[in-house]
Amino acid sequence: MGQALYQARRTFPGETLITVALARTWVESTLRTWDIAVPDMLPLVTSELVTNALTHTRSGLPGENVTLRLYVHENHIRVAVKDAGPKPCRTPRLRPRNASSTHGRGLLLVEALCLKWGALTVGTGVYAEIAR
Repeated sequence: MGQALYQARRTFPGETLITVALARTWVESTLRTWDIAVPDMLPLVTSELVTNALTHTRSGLPGENVTLRLYVHENHIRVAVKDAGPKPCRTPRLRPRNASSTHGRGLLLVEALCLKWGALTVGTGVYAEIAR
């Protein structure tokens, strides 16, 4: 992956309804501060990852939070979303794709829009990389 040219970190309260918008705005404004163009799909990918963290993990519970890390590399930008771990009595797992479901397409979008994505190797959460 190589050394990041820029990196930043910010933690947001998990239970608030505006956390997704705050996270997306933070990513965009941080890149602009560094005079880095915001890839078109990065706000959408950020929204999907943060929404999943708030919906499917303890990060969505009162008093919990979600932490974003932003890394700018020569050819790509990585956004990592660290969550507070699985909700009580739930085991994280990939669920089968169901064409008639009203939910469950967020990671399909992430997969289609990113160079790569996956689980964090330390702690719980996910990352996604988008071309610059």
